[in-house]
Amino acid sequence: MHRTTPRTVRGVAALAVGALVFSLAACGSDEPAASAQGGGSLDVVTRWTAGNSAAAAQKRVFDAYTKETGTTINLTEGLEEIDDQVETSIAAGKSPDLVIVNLFDKTVGWLDAGVTVPVDQYVKDWGLEAKMKPEALDEWRVGGVAGGELQGLPFSGFSWPLWYNTDLLTKAGVASVPKTTDELIDAAQKLRAAGIGPVAVGGKDWTGQKLFYQIAQSFTDAKTMQKVMQEGGYCATPTVMNGIKLFTDLRDAKVFVDNAAGLSSDDMYATYYSGKAAIMSAGSWAYTESKASGTGIETRTTLGGFPVPSGAAYAKPSAYQGFTGVGFMITKQGASPEKIGKIKALITKFYDQATVGDFVKDAGILPPVTGDFASYATDPLTAKSLGLDAEVDHEVLPDVWIGAASDPITQVLTGAYGKATPQEICEGLDTATKG
Repeated sequence: MHRTTPRTVRGVAALAVGALVFSLAACGSDEPAASAQGGGSLDVVTRWTAGNSAAAAQKRVFDAYTKETGTTINLTEGLEEIDDQVETSIAAGKSPDLVIVNLFDKTVGWLDAGVTVPVDQYVKDWGLEAKMKPEALDEWRVGGVAGGELQGLPFSGFSWPLWYNTDLLTKAGVASVPKTTDELIDAAQKLRAAGIGPVAVGGKDWTGQKLFYQIAQSFTDAKTMQKVMQEGGYCATPTVMNGIKLFTDLRDAKVFVDNAAGLSSDDMYATYYSGKAAIMSAGSWAYTESKASGTGIETRTTLGGFPVPSGAAYAKPSAYQGFTGVGFMITKQGASPEKIGKIKALITKFYDQATVGDFVKDAGILPPVTGDFASYATDPLTAKSLGLDAEVDHEVLPDVWIGAASDPITQVLTGAYGKATPQEICEGLDTATKG
């Protein structure tokens, strides 16, 4: 939605002056250029790694592409810090051709830094523009507006609701899913009395960051929140301060599980799946993964929004929804005459109706293209998610608005899940945003 004010791509800049370099094993092959029509290879780095629910569907696309074109995919699995990984590779002269990655953190600045190229013309020339939902494309445009440059091609849209274990709520004497924050505090007290954790969250990573922002913007309109996320001004914006105060009130009322500041996303999932906590905030990518956990948690889960406080800017419980999940970003090398025909053949294959449906089935994605995908939503949580819009209001996802400030902001928010005061939190966020 927004490309940050030009920031140096940290890995590229540092490594260009001689910092430690490591290369991606498969990237930057030295083979002679092959015809764009077939043969040769493409170097691809992907966020969908082994064990990810989308990995199998991705492999089926790659296998079919290679069979049809004779072009080999040299695949490198992206690590948790995939943006640093790719930047390091480019600085070492080992650029991939295509990166399958979230529009998040430093990837938001890749177009500015010359790591990737705009794809506006490709969308038109490749016949994809008519298929795509305008809102999906706009989220990948600079500034989140129709006239902005298109930074990449969205693919993996998502919903991001709260998960409620109704069996545990009932066991603790909570009659229904909380709709207000007062009801949430009451539910947390009852859950703790029954020896059950309330809201599981990874306070030291991105899961804690997202939940904090969901609460912090409770009293703020979307346009104002976007501006604050982008430019700072947390302390100077009364409605945002009210939201930060709400967060600390919920924290101090022990709504979050114990030691939330020391937990990661993996801890959050494990705690919820094992029935040690009754509530978590997680995206649609986890729907099929929850079933794969073998705990049966998907049969005991209902989806909803985060409860609203009195005087909130939203009438309904809140959730996130968007298209800044995994998409396709083309590097300068991938846009070369030797490579772009192969890139076109691969990317357009992903957008075939049956292929998109395959990802709906396997990974619970929210499709970025128009069409009826209900028949592919065989997972019960995915099916429920597709009809969730009427029950929730959607808040501003921070990813592209906070851009490359994401890491320092997460460090500030780890303290927020500890004992930091509202003033300490807002000052830390302002410093991280402007730093």
